Amino acid sequence: MNEAFLHYLWQFQQFDKSNLQTVSGEKISVLKTGLLNTDAGPDFVNARLQINEIEWVGNVEIHIKSSDWQLHKHQYNEAYNNVILHLVWENDQAITRQDGSLIPTLELKSITDIQFLDKYQYLIANQAIIPCKEQFLEVSDLSKFAILDKVLAKRLQQKAQIVEQLFEQNNGDWEETAYQLLARNFGFKLNSETFLRLAQNLPLKVLQKHRDNLTQIEAMLFGQAGLIVNVDEYSGKLSQEYDFFTAKFSLKPTQLRLHEWKFLRTRPANFPTIRLAQLAKLITQQQSFFSLFTQTSSIEDLRNTLIIEQAAYWQDHYNFGKVAHKKLVGLGRDSINNILINTVIPLLACYSEKIDNQELMARCIFFLEALPAEKNYITEMWEGLGLNIKTAFDSQASIELYNNFCKQKRCLQCNVGIEILRK
Repeated sequence: MNEAFLHYLWQFQQFDKSNLQTVSGEKISVLKTGLLNTDAGPDFVNARLQINEIEWVGNVEIHIKSSDWQLHKHQYNEAYNNVILHLVWENDQAITRQDGSLIPTLELKSITDIQFLDKYQYLIANQAIIPCKEQFLEVSDLSKFAILDKVLAKRLQQKAQIVEQLFEQNNGDWEETAYQLLARNFGFKLNSETFLRLAQNLPLKVLQKHRDNLTQIEAMLFGQAGLIVNVDEYSGKLSQEYDFFTAKFSLKPTQLRLHEWKFLRTRPANFPTIRLAQLAKLITQQQSFFSLFTQTSSIEDLRNTLIIEQAAYWQDHYNFGKVAHKKLVGLGRDSINNILINTVIPLLACYSEKIDNQELMARCIFFLEALPAEKNYITEMWEGLGLNIKTAFDSQASIELYNNFCKQKRCLQCNVGIEILRK
């Protein structure tokens, strides 16, 4: 038993209401359950109840045992003086307000269907990775679509918050924010944070001063990354250029070291050296990443912009002085889709919230529905349960559902879990 279950019972009135009475025999009519409060204070606010002949407006506090009121020290908190109903699973003690007046108490244990409780406890105790695995096929498509919509909105909001943090760190500079977000995602999962540190220590406005010279852009990127190893003519030139730019722009060393870049367990095409070379090429081709990502309304136009080939040296080398066995091509379609999902979508979501533009948020959804689904162990699990994962909307939503609902067993906040409990 936990309070989340009692919150659910009250919010959806999942108990016998035919003869609802307080523990002292007062008749109760629920006119309005109130709103679930996620901040400090009583659990439900602005509820409306009729107790005997008097209508009350106030808050509802929920506990497993009524004595938990004192355990949580609510008797010392004035915020609880406006509680009009104490909802408990088990009444083991009379509770009063600070003025000594008795708080009406409703005990749920005797008016809740035990089978309903058993279903909930089975879900929570289930050791399966997805608690509702056995019942999932029986759930209606409507409930599945509803939870995917819900969690996708939550995921977009969370990603927008990450972008907003960068935006604030950059003192409201959208261009630097877009560049840093892009750089972070050029590191993909393995090198994302290292790429971000590099971008934060090498401003885009510095790189753009030499946007017409790819070698100079590479020199600054590889130099600040601490990756230049002087072994041939090309690396020697980059080293020389980097020394010049260090003095010219007073570049502060990032203190990045070779060991911080992850090369192991990845293909040469995904080496950070190759990704840096591709980022350098993209910087020479785009005057404004922010405008590109927020003003382009076609997913194909965005995708075509990201179809790039790195400099010739990095087409046959995977590291300085290390010759590749076959040509290393530019960004592949999967990598481009990954960058669109993790760079363009979050940036659009954040920007749309900042300027209160719902058209941009609608574009986020449109882009996700136009992009193919990601393939990973989470999406494969859902497909194994019969969930249709076709687009990035589906995959992003299913990832969010698994990570923040299934793993945490928040079945009572999930449309699927609610339907299973109600059957």
